Amino acid sequence: METVSSSGSRLSSCFITLIFLQLPIRVSGDSGQVHLAPLGGTAKLLCPLSLWSVTTLTEVRWLRSLPRGRSQVVHVFRDDKVREEDVVPEFKGRTALERDTQEGNVTLEIRHVRLEDRGPYRCQVRIANLSREGTVILQVAVLGSDPYIHVKGYDAGWIQLVCRSVGWFPRPWAEWRDPQGRVLPSEPQAPSLDHAGLFETAVSSKVRDSTVGSVSCTIRNEALGQEKTAAMVIAAPSPGRISPAAVALAVVLPVLGLLIMAGIGLIWKQRRSKEKLLYEQVMEVETLLSDHANEKGRLHKSLKKLRSELKLKRAAANSGWRRARLHFVAVTLDPDTAHPKLILSEDRRRVQLGDRRQPVPDTPQRFDFVVSVLGSEAFVEGCHYWEVFVGDKTKWILGVCSESVSRKGKVTASPANGHWLVRQSRAAEYEALTSPQTPFRLKEAPRCVGIFLDYEAGVISFYNATDRSHIFTFTHAFSGPLRPFFEPCLHDGGKNTAPLVICSELQKSEEPVVPKPDGKGHANGDVALKVDASLRPWSPDLGPALQGLKVPFF
Repeated sequence: METVSSSGSRLSSCFITLIFLQLPIRVSGDSGQVHLAPLGGTAKLLCPLSLWSVTTLTEVRWLRSLPRGRSQVVHVFRDDKVREEDVVPEFKGRTALERDTQEGNVTLEIRHVRLEDRGPYRCQVRIANLSREGTVILQVAVLGSDPYIHVKGYDAGWIQLVCRSVGWFPRPWAEWRDPQGRVLPSEPQAPSLDHAGLFETAVSSKVRDSTVGSVSCTIRNEALGQEKTAAMVIAAPSPGRISPAAVALAVVLPVLGLLIMAGIGLIWKQRRSKEKLLYEQVMEVETLLSDHANEKGRLHKSLKKLRSELKLKRAAANSGWRRARLHFVAVTLDPDTAHPKLILSEDRRRVQLGDRRQPVPDTPQRFDFVVSVLGSEAFVEGCHYWEVFVGDKTKWILGVCSESVSRKGKVTASPANGHWLVRQSRAAEYEALTSPQTPFRLKEAPRCVGIFLDYEAGVISFYNATDRSHIFTFTHAFSGPLRPFFEPCLHDGGKNTAPLVICSELQKSEEPVVPKPDGKGHANGDVALKVDASLRPWSPDLGPALQGLKVPFF
């Protein structure tokens, strides 16, 4: 009986293996099927292997393919159980495996889809000692911002309108319609991609100045079947043809009347000594009226540029050194991430490069090529500031990096790869590790460097705590945990053996002396800005609000 049972088991195993060898694969090569899922929704990736004749699976493994032949484990189903010990943290708790025995397939479900989830996924199915795999591509569909309509220009009775929107994927479809709902001829501009890989779109159209009613612009995401619409109302013109100069005259005449009335009052109160001043004011208004039609387009473009510069300088002013020090945190080093040649102090606040590799376990969290170490603290919100004493070191790298950065092999540090770092490359030479790198020089070499993170504002600023000056600022829309980054660098011929020391408390400093303006730019990248707190974006009186900015003269 035992011999018969054993032979039957081997025959059953061979029969299943023979069936699996004959399984049809729905895709060939690495082309894969493309699955489109909405941002924040649920993606269901169908494994392109037909399993209609198999009842027992030894293992189903889903991998996400990365550049340079690397991959991440997304989901593992083995021995009728889900195994999460090998799954990367980004996908833990967000995946599930579904199997349809009638259709003969397996499906990976990914919940709360993110932009970072885009890319190819490999499905590996193993039965006994044989395995097959197929590829499916996940693409994320995003509904962009509300369209913004503005007037680009006016020419010979035609009004040129432009409709803009950002943050779409895939490439959206757009059209203009007149007040009667008819499609207007449009001129789409070449779409562009932002840093997150999303489309920015713009489409323009022309309408007659005699058009009355609501002109609408619609931008649609065909993949999601959703669209966004914005409209602009064009008022009825006065009888007869109105030139641009006449329109400008109609707008400015009431203001001119008020100025004349004020001038008459001044003449009566201050006698005739103010008559010359009133005449000069009238002449200035008349000059503005004659130039208004030609300067309208340039004025609109310049004001838009000023708003952008004002926004950036507000952000820089708000992330100043004094504000940063209000958010001091005590940072410590994480020994589980330290390169084997790094030596950490017992209090985990001091790190320096040793002469030989230490016998430490080679875990996925540890750097094995870049001689670096991360801070123990991970920040996902709020403001945080810490200081690092660099002393007389000739080389160092400091900053912030994403929790998910690669720890193995050679790494290219850039914001696109999750690094926001500043380094001293040699004596008196510094650079921000942007792409490409941004070199700069400092008036005074820092002995203590301050790093400030404002997570919600998307700001990482570096300060010279020695002379209380700004060094450099990164701006980025963060997602996921961020951790402090430290690299003491190589010994540089014995000149760079000193350690990096994390300050356990704020360095004592005296009241800074405000430098007098000398008409020159700031060598350290500091921003000089005086902004009226009551400023509205399109206030008629721009003089006080734009004080301190270099603007074109109108």
